[in-house]
Amino acid sequence: MTSFLTHRHRTKKARTRSRSSLAKFMVYAFLTLLLLTLVWTLCIHKSITMNSNDNENTNNSESAFLTSFISPSKKRPFLMPEVGNAYEIYQPVYDMDKSKLGNVLFAPPSQFIKSFSERHEWLHSITKNVIDETGKKNMPILQKAQEMYLEFLISFLSATAFNDAESQLKGSMHANKVRIQKFDASKRKGGKDWTYLGDTMVGNLRLHNIWNLLQDVSKNNIPGDYMETGVWRGGASVFARAILNTLGETDRVSYVCDSFAGLPPGDRALDAADKGWDDISFYLSVPDEIVATNFQKMGMLDSNVVFVKGFFNETMPPLSKHVDKMAVMRLDGDMYESTVDVLYHFYDKMSIGGYVIMDDWFGFPSRTAVEDFFKVHGISPAIIAIDSIAAYWKKTEEIQIQYWRYEQNKFKPDDVASKKE
Repeated sequence: MTSFLTHRHRTKKARTRSRSSLAKFMVYAFLTLLLLTLVWTLCIHKSITMNSNDNENTNNSESAFLTSFISPSKKRPFLMPEVGNAYEIYQPVYDMDKSKLGNVLFAPPSQFIKSFSERHEWLHSITKNVIDETGKKNMPILQKAQEMYLEFLISFLSATAFNDAESQLKGSMHANKVRIQKFDASKRKGGKDWTYLGDTMVGNLRLHNIWNLLQDVSKNNIPGDYMETGVWRGGASVFARAILNTLGETDRVSYVCDSFAGLPPGDRALDAADKGWDDISFYLSVPDEIVATNFQKMGMLDSNVVFVKGFFNETMPPLSKHVDKMAVMRLDGDMYESTVDVLYHFYDKMSIGGYVIMDDWFGFPSRTAVEDFFKVHGISPAIIAIDSIAAYWKKTEEIQIQYWRYEQNKFKPDDVASKKE
């Protein structure tokens, strides 16, 4: 009898445990189903919201906030993309169709430099008893490897690496006078021709100038970003990005500014020499997708590469609201109006000790714009020639920008402010 009662008691306890386990399973199953439903609902909501933003061209800031909220892993210097009536500010690495960017053809700088360092170490081991007349005997191996990498990029971006496979164009203000000719390396050094296969036409001397100035601002801890206004195929900006990466200055932003549709018509009539530049847009007009692809193939397209699309009178005012400091600005807009658009919005953001590079100095209306800017602001920095076309100067003093001149299109020294009605 005792055995029977014990067996009955154990059976009852087993049934109780079974019911308890079943109840727990039901609770877990319900919670899991509820969680899956919640996740599914959020995904549907986000998809609808994103489609709505694409179709309705909503407020730029709200759209950028939504994008950042949905993709918190994206690194944005400020809320982007920003789209106005005649401009766009965006990061190609996030905001362009990745299928159109192509493949990365080159390894990151760190891998190149590691490989080149190993090459130099090996060469040093077998030539240590050889007399070195290069003047680089005491240069650290890391510095030699960095130099090797950047010189390699110069040869590729300027297309001198292609030798006889390369051609050159003899430029002209009129399309029917442009000629494709055999490559002349002596002209390429000073940027006196237009490359056919390359990604930049600025020439070797000007590329070395970018290198030297970025090294200087890095060495002296000059705060600020890098900006190029007028980028053509993007080669000079790609090279600047490579220099910053090589120097470990990856937090500096590279602003790549261009209409990506050629030069403006010059109808603002700011200077008589501004007319006719748009006639050569057939070769100077390069779509932003091509430029982004050139960054991508070199392994330089990252979150700190920002494209600013539109004519400068449309892009510089909104961009200036997002930028605190510039360390190096490279102006390559040729024209008077393209130059004042940049100077009046960004010169006060240039750090003391930073540099302004003028790709078009000797014989261009952009020089007149700079000289007028100097005169009305009472400054006269030392101008240093790079080659027979380009020049640069170092900012050594702060000035108060006379922005009323920009608002009233009165940039000449003898212009006076209009009376307010």
